[in-house]
Amino acid sequence: MGSGNSVTEIRNIGTCRINLGGRDMGFTQGGVTVKITTDWHSVVVDKYGTVPLDDIDTGTNIEVTIPLVQASLDNYKSAFSTGSNTLTDRLTFGRQVGTSITKARLVLDPINESDGLVVYQAGCFDVDELGFNNEGERILNCHFKGYIDDDRAAGDKVFRIFGGMS
Repeated sequence: MGSGNSVTEIRNIGTCRINLGGRDMGFTQGGVTVKITTDWHSVVVDKYGTVPLDDIDTGTNIEVTIPLVQASLDNYKSAFSTGSNTLTDRLTFGRQVGTSITKARLVLDPINESDGLVVYQAGCFDVDELGFNNEGERILNCHFKGYIDDDRAAGDKVFRIFGGMS
C-alpha cells in the first residue's frame, strides 16, 4: 500500500478585502495565495503488484497566506491566535500549552473578477515578521489553515469557492 498527495491548486487571487469572524480586517497588498492539497491512500493487492487498484481520498487541506496591510492592534489581536484579547490597549502572549488554536470564519472578497473563498473554520497558525513594504506600510503576513466544521453538510465541511463578490 502506498500513499501520497497532490497539490490541486496554488493560486494568487490578488488583492482582497478580508473578513475574519465577522470582523472587517481591511485590504491586502501583494495578493492572497491559496494552496489546496488532497492526500491520497493507494490500495494495492498482491495480484497486481505495485499497480494501484484504487486511490482513496484521506483529506483535502487548505492553507491561505494573507498579507494584511491595514495594521492595527485590533487586527493583530484577531490574527495572532496566541494573543490574549482580554485587554483593549495591548496584545499579550503566553496561553497555556495545549490550548486549541483560535478558529473563525474567514472570507476572502477579491477586488478584481477572481472567485471568492470562504473557509468555515480557519486558524492563523503562523505570522511572518511584521515587515514594512517600500511605501513604509506595515504588512502582517498571516498563514491560515482550514479545519473541519462538523456542523456543516457532508462534502461541505472545510471551504467553498464562489463567484466574485465585488
